[in-house]
Amino acid sequence: MCPLENLSPAREGVARVGAGAIAILRCTGADRIGFLHRLTTGSVQGTAVGAGCHSLLLDNKGHVAGDLRVCVRPDEVRLVVAAAARQGIASALAHYAVMDDFAVAVMPDIALTALHGPGSAQALRATGVSVPEDFAARPPWSHTDATSPFGLLWLVRSHALGADGLWAFGAATACTALATNLDLAGVPVLAPEMAEVLRIEAGEPCVGAEITGDTLPMELGLSSALDHKKGCYLGQETIVRARDRGLVRRRLAGLRLCGDGIPAAGEPIAFEQSPAVGHVTSVGRVPGQASVALALLASTVPVGAQVRISHGAETLLAAVVFDRPVW
Repeated sequence: MCPLENLSPAREGVARVGAGAIAILRCTGADRIGFLHRLTTGSVQGTAVGAGCHSLLLDNKGHVAGDLRVCVRPDEVRLVVAAAARQGIASALAHYAVMDDFAVAVMPDIALTALHGPGSAQALRATGVSVPEDFAARPPWSHTDATSPFGLLWLVRSHALGADGLWAFGAATACTALATNLDLAGVPVLAPEMAEVLRIEAGEPCVGAEITGDTLPMELGLSSALDHKKGCYLGQETIVRARDRGLVRRRLAGLRLCGDGIPAAGEPIAFEQSPAVGHVTSVGRVPGQASVALALLASTVPVGAQVRISHGAETLLAAVVFDRPVW
């Protein structure tokens, strides 16, 4: 495990974290709720104003094309997505909205200050942000507008890097001022390499690393974003067939290296007599500790097994320490 002094702020208190490049898509039109509910995997139609849900945009073969946090507002729906995927998601939504009163646009000039850990709401209140008293107890992806000395903010109750937290979106000047005040209040900043270790240890897939356009939700442990009670959505046939047959050939798994070696993303993995059972997708390391990694690994390789990673001319040994639930 990672040294407690390095990671405990985000796990037990509060830390400011670089949440990666995140964008917001603004969806409008009279059919916005019904359209998103029919097209994506989550229960958008069952999400109340002020609440949110996790949903996925799939392609027609069931591969994950977009990982969405759906936030319902009175007159619009906001989709929080990875910035690298925003144009592809927006284009796909616009492509399928043929007969619907629906429009999507990237919200420009919006910045983010991200806090993680159970002390997030208290830390924001200490800077003068009007966080509702019960906000930290609301379900993930709940959201609200909030006043602050720095300008209007949009708060989202987040869960990332294995911890609950708060995302504060606003104008760049507002988020910069908020970050400065959090620094003055002594809120620590989690280094990017520490945040990556937390993400890996939490088994959270990332766009560009694990979410690459050729993976299925159940392979990535994203089945909680699937509403199995709803009617048809794009890519549903593949998902239902795999679920009913109980057949998932690979899944996201966590590795801990045995020794000082540091593998690289894409390097192949072997197990027993099988020379190719998967590949590394992400790698992280806390100084002085063994590397940790995520891998897409054949379902036949059990947790607890030792696998071999081809690292150039070297062979690195690693233990499979966890896997993501398939369903």
